[in-house]
Amino acid sequence: MKKTKGVAAVEFTIMLPMLLLLIFSTGEIGRALFQYSQLTRIVRDAGRYLSTTAIQNTTQSLPAPLNDETCQNCISNTKDILVYGYIGGSVPLLYGLSTSDVTIIAIPSTDSLTISVDYDWTPLFGERMSHFSLGRKGSSDLSFNMSVSYTVKAI
Repeated sequence: MKKTKGVAAVEFTIMLPMLLLLIFSTGEIGRALFQYSQLTRIVRDAGRYLSTTAIQNTTQSLPAPLNDETCQNCISNTKDILVYGYIGGSVPLLYGLSTSDVTIIAIPSTDSLTISVDYDWTPLFGERMSHFSLGRKGSSDLSFNMSVSYTVKAI
């Protein structure tokens, strides 16, 4: 019996790094799924706002060059709502999201508007993972791009 004393502690020490890796990677995957869900929700909210404000007079169609001058700042306001949650905000709803990540395209022939967002998701524990000399040099990039598009009809 004396020969097996402390074996459990040794086994736990060997398994602890793998257990922690499993726990943290599960948490990061859950966080990525949550942020993708949030991103799609805020794009839909911004799309609903834009669909009601792009045409100033409901008897007309979309302005041929859809820009802030032709729709009373509807493009800038939509980007603010998407990124900050309200017009004139300063703190983004998702870390690293900016108005430059948002693209709005108008299709005047069908009165449709497409909002596209390219969001670079990064893990909490760093963007890169080194290979720890496992046969490859350098490191792997752990961040990836989340792209969401939403098309609405202007009303």
